[in-house]
Amino acid sequence: MKKILVPVDFSATAENAADYATDLAHGIGARVELLNVFQVPEFSPAAASLVWPLEEYNLIEDDAKKALEKLVERVEEKYKKAHHELGFKAEVFGRSVGGEVEQEVSKYFTECKMNLVVAGLNRADKLTKTLMGSVARKIIEEEIPVLLIPAGYRFKKPKKIAFATDFSHSDIPVLCALAEFAKPFSADILIMHTENSRSDSADSRQKTEDFLNRVADRVNYRHIYHRHVNSEGIKEGLNWIVKNGQIDILAMVHRKHSFFYRLLNGSHTLNMSDHIQIPLLALPPEHKIPM
Repeated sequence: MKKILVPVDFSATAENAADYATDLAHGIGARVELLNVFQVPEFSPAAASLVWPLEEYNLIEDDAKKALEKLVERVEEKYKKAHHELGFKAEVFGRSVGGEVEQEVSKYFTECKMNLVVAGLNRADKLTKTLMGSVARKIIEEEIPVLLIPAGYRFKKPKKIAFATDFSHSDIPVLCALAEFAKPFSADILIMHTENSRSDSADSRQKTEDFLNRVADRVNYRHIYHRHVNSEGIKEGLNWIVKNGQIDILAMVHRKHSFFYRLLNGSHTLNMSDHIQIPLLALPPEHKIPM
């Protein structure tokens, strides 16, 4: 059985992501595991050299475990109410650990052989101009597949998934994994590439054709098609497809020196939490784990 990992901090956004994950799990035949990573507070740099009292640590751990148990109960109850099949059993589990969120999420994902992380995405405030907030960004940097759910976004069966590509050959195995994710829903996969009209050359057209031929040869899924988006920049092209493409999920590969990497780190950082109001699926290069 597939397994979905949901990092939770007991916020409304995290609980909404957990609710989304349970509905997604029902569609793909998966179980959901909620992971709370609690942190021991540090009052000053000097405090780092001190040993935190065991009693205080235990209190923090106990409070986190109690809160997690209540969250699991709420999520499980909503899950059961949403699905009335005979003999249906909601498989929702919880675990609480101490440490740094991104490190513990990555460790849990690997050791417990998870298939996908589903995390809540808070809208950035005026002072925060990072792509999707520090925690989500750090999890993406761990090179594990992460589906980011905007605050308040409710699950709906995905009918169309846009996959943004620069036609790198390493995107082919990623498309194979994405196809397995889309199959239970019979969702269309829209391969999209954004370029301005000045880049339309014979070499560019040949690169597109070569990539699509490889897709046809390697990806065993018939609901795939391609669309070129003519725009002055990547940011504008992504915004256009999200607004006009009638898509339910935007999937992108987080590869260093790719256009997604430039969005994260370049001078024209795209604040996705301001622009994207649909789930964003960030995938590591050459990702092959079934989702």
